[in-house]
Amino acid sequence: MKIPDDVRKDIPLTGEVIYFDNTATSLTPKPVIEAMDDYYLRYRANVHRGVHRLSQMATHRYEESRKAVADFINARFEEVVFTKNTSESLNLVALGVEHLFRPGDKIVTTPYEHHSDLLPWQRLARMKGLKLEFIEGDNEGNLDLSDAERKIKDAKLVAVQHVSNALGVVHEVEEIGKIAKEEGAIFVVDAAQSVGHMEVDVRKLHADFLAFSGHKGPMGPTGIGVLYINEELFDTFEPPLIGGGTIEDVDLNSYKLAEPPERFEAGTPNIGGAIGLAEGIRYIERIGVDRIERQERKLVKRTVGGLEELEIPWYGPRNLKKHAGVVSFNVPPLHPHDVAAVLDERNIMVRSGHHCALPVMKKLGINGTVRASFHVYNSLEEVETFLGVLEELAKRLRG
Repeated sequence: MKIPDDVRKDIPLTGEVIYFDNTATSLTPKPVIEAMDDYYLRYRANVHRGVHRLSQMATHRYEESRKAVADFINARFEEVVFTKNTSESLNLVALGVEHLFRPGDKIVTTPYEHHSDLLPWQRLARMKGLKLEFIEGDNEGNLDLSDAERKIKDAKLVAVQHVSNALGVVHEVEEIGKIAKEEGAIFVVDAAQSVGHMEVDVRKLHADFLAFSGHKGPMGPTGIGVLYINEELFDTFEPPLIGGGTIEDVDLNSYKLAEPPERFEAGTPNIGGAIGLAEGIRYIERIGVDRIERQERKLVKRTVGGLEELEIPWYGPRNLKKHAGVVSFNVPPLHPHDVAAVLDERNIMVRSGHHCALPVMKKLGINGTVRASFHVYNSLEEVETFLGVLEELAKRLRG
C-alpha cells in the first residue's frame, strides 16, 4: 500500500480538510465502515448463548475480533477485554485492584499523565489513605529514570502513559515496567496514543494492565476500547461490573464467575465496535506499523523545523527520536483557541486547550497549547500548507 496516497483514497474527508487532530480521534477508512455495516445489515444479533445462526455468526466475528486485537499487542486471547474507551479501562483497573491496598501503600505515576490516568489514582489514594508520588521530569516531558527507580521502590502500583497526548514524548515504558516488576508492583500502561502508531507489545512492556481506545491510532469507531489484563492477575483482579454474561452459575445467595474474558464483560458489548476495531487493526497491519511510525516522524521533523524557522515556540522533547506524532505550540500573544480558529478558517483541523493534561500546562506556566497530531494519511504537503498559514499569522502579529 502506497502511503499516504492509497490511505487517503480510503478516507474521503482527507480530500476536503487537512486533519491534524488525530490525538483526539482519527479518521475512519472505508473498510472499517464496511465491516461494521456488514454486521448491522447481514448478521445483526446478540453474541453468546444464541443458538440461531445469526447469533452464531455474530459471536464468531466478535471473538475473531478479540483474537485480532490480542495478536496485535502480543497478548493471549483471554487477556483482551472490550470496554468503552481508555478512560473506562483505567477506571476499571483502579476499581478492580482497590481491595489489594492498605492505608500507607504507595502509587507512583508521572506529572505528564492524561487526566484519565491520574484521576482514578487520586481517587483511590483518597479513598484508601494511600501515598501518591510522581516521577520527576523536565519541561520537555523527559522522565528522570534514576528518580523513577527511587520512587518505585516499595510501590504497590505504577501507572505510566506510553506517549504524552500533550507533549508527544515517548516515555521509557519498557524500562519503567522492568523496574516495577523487580519491585513487585502492579504495572499499568496508558497506551491510548501509541497503539496503531508504533509497536506495542504487552510482554516487552512488562504490562499487567494496558488500555487503549479503538478510535485513535487503530482508526476504528468510537465507543470501543480495550483493557489488557495479564493472566497472572485473573484471580486477583475483582471485576468491577458483574451481571449478564459474567457468570457460570447463580443461585439466590451466591454466584460463580465465568472464565476470562467473559467474567470481565458485563452485559451486551459493543459488537459492531469490536468488529470495526479489528478491521482497523487489519488495515494498519496491511500498511505496517513501522511505516506509519516513519511517516509520522517525517511530519514531526518538518513541523518542528518550520516552527523554529518562524520563531514559534513549541513544547516537547528536542530529541526527535523520543517524539511521537504530536506537536504542541503557541503563537503569542494569541490564545490557543484563537489560533485554532484561524487554522479552521483555512480548513486545517487542530486541537487547542489543556488537552486533559492540566498539570502539564501548570508545569509549563501556560494556559494551553495548539496541538497538531498526525496519522499515516497526513502528508508533507499538508504540513507545508499548515506552516504557510502560521507564517502569515506570525507576520500579521509582528507588524
